[in-house]
Parts: sequence; structure tokens; C-alpha cells
Amino acid sequence: MILVIFIVSLATILITNLAYSTHLRMRTSQYTSNSLQAEYLLKSLTNFARLLIQADQSQTASKKTPWGLFADGRAVPPELLDIKTPNINLAIEIQPQNAKLPINLVMTKSQAGKVDHRRIFVRLFKLLGFDNDQEEDQTGFFPKRVFSPEEMVANLIDYMDTDKQSYNAADFASGIESELPEDYFPGSRITRFKELEKIPGFTPARLRKLQPLVTTDPNSYQININLAPKIVLQALHDDISAEDAQGIVDFRNSDNGPFNINVSTQLATLLDQSVVDSIQSLLTGYSKNFQVLTKVEYGTSTYFMRTTLSRSGSELPRITSLELF
Repeated sequence: MILVIFIVSLATILITNLAYSTHLRMRTSQYTSNSLQAEYLLKSLTNFARLLIQADQSQTASKKTPWGLFADGRAVPPELLDIKTPNINLAIEIQPQNAKLPINLVMTKSQAGKVDHRRIFVRLFKLLGFDNDQEEDQTGFFPKRVFSPEEMVANLIDYMDTDKQSYNAADFASGIESELPEDYFPGSRITRFKELEKIPGFTPARLRKLQPLVTTDPNSYQININLAPKIVLQALHDDISAEDAQGIVDFRNSDNGPFNINVSTQLATLLDQSVVDSIQSLLTGYSKNFQVLTKVEYGTSTYFMRTTLSRSGSELPRITSLELF
């Protein structure tokens, strides 16, 4: 009797282990299959985005172009790619790199009597509420210190300039580089948004507000007026009010828009000529480089691909970087 019970128990354990092992293999196989299929779907979506950008042969870049439908992200019907798999969701977001304020613009020398690039970022930071949010330094080097918008810009310049001295200008706040460990700042232009975490004053809460509004694209030194957020447009000049910025947005979405290669002429109907003269060098209606984010979702599993594209004439846009995650 005892022997029979032992054999039955042993057989139960073996069967249970076998069933569990089989279940794990099936799950692993399914995960591998989904991952492989997701990778090819992400690539297909990216190529679809490339075709949309290639189809745009206009001298503008706006939401009225073939790819413009996906400027804010949009779901793609699986049937479009002949996908029969149930419970699968696809999406694409196509954003010109210069639809945001280029962070490296702060290092551009101010034009005498026209535009002070430092002040653009100060205005943006103030519009985001950084002058009264009481956000304390996140780096640990300046405990309890709250950096003002102007001090944040000075610290940003310190991060990128090649000297080892604190930024010092008679008409601006001073930097803090000389108070930090040697070589803490790299002395080079910013290429990744995450680098801003190292700069005193750029706290996580502030960065969350800032991320949708700035780009670290090293090739962007102009802003696409057809796609720039309203708050970025307002930050360009002291004399651009919230109503003025809304007027620009309304114009680009109207039958008279978008802005084309004659940006300054069209803008002069909306703003004072002196303001237009000050900011016209910062603005364009065209975009060459794009960031494409594609998504494939299987139930609880989500896969992404981030691709940077560069277009040239009528050719298919070239992939300059690709990241799967």
C-alpha cells in the first residue's frame, strides 16, 4: 500500500513538472514569436512613415502634408499591413526634429540689437513656472538651493562651453562650473535629453515639463513655425503674447496656412514688423529631419522602435539612427 502511494505521488510530481515545463516552453516560444513579429511590424510601420514623408514634395512641413496625420500619433489599422492576428494594436508618431526649441540654440551668439538666445530659454522656463515652483537642486552639490530660470540657462551654458570657468556676463546670471568637481561638465553640445539631469536646477519635475518642448537634435537651429507648440512661439520674443501665439497657430491651421518659404512675409500680417525682424532667422516652414516612433501592442506586451530619418529631394528618407525597446 505504501509502495503504491509512493509511486502515485512520484508520478503526480513528474506529470506536474512536465506540464509546467511544457507551459513555460510554450510561453517562451510565444514570446519569441511575438517579439520577432513585432520587430518586423515596427520596421514595416517605419517604412510606411518613410513613404509618407517621401510623398511630401512641398516646401512646407505641416499637419496638412501626407505624413501630417501622424504628427500627434495615430493608430494604424492592422488590415492596412495585412495583419490577421487578433488583439494587436499598431500606432505611428511622426515628428519633425525642428518642431521643438533646439536646446543647443542657447550657445548661438546673440545678434546685436535683434535676438538674445539666452532670453528665449529664460522666457520659456518662466512660462513653465520655473520661477516660482520652489524646485530644489537635484544633483546634491547645492542642497536646498532653488535655481531661477536665468541661473538655469547660465548652468546650461556652463555645461556646453569648452572653458572650465563659471559663465559670467554683466547682463546675465552667473554659472556654477567652478564650484563643481573638475570635468563634471563635458564642455560639448547636448545630444541626449537625459544629459540635462546632470545640470543643477534641471530637476525631474522641470524636465517632465520641458521634454515635449525642446530637441537635442544637433542639426536643428531653426524652429518649424507650422508645428512648434504655442508656448515655444510665445517664448521667442517679449512682445509675443499668448494671443499672438494663438493667432500664429490659427493661421497655420486655416485655409491661408501653412507658413511657406516666405515665413517673414506671412508673419508680418500677424506681428509687429520689429518683432518679425528680430525672430525671422529662427523660423522656417520646412523640416528635413524627422523622428518616427512606432508601436506594436500585444495584450500586456508593448514594443517600440524610435527612428531618425533624414530626407533629401524625392529620394526615400535615409535612416540615420534606430532604437528598439
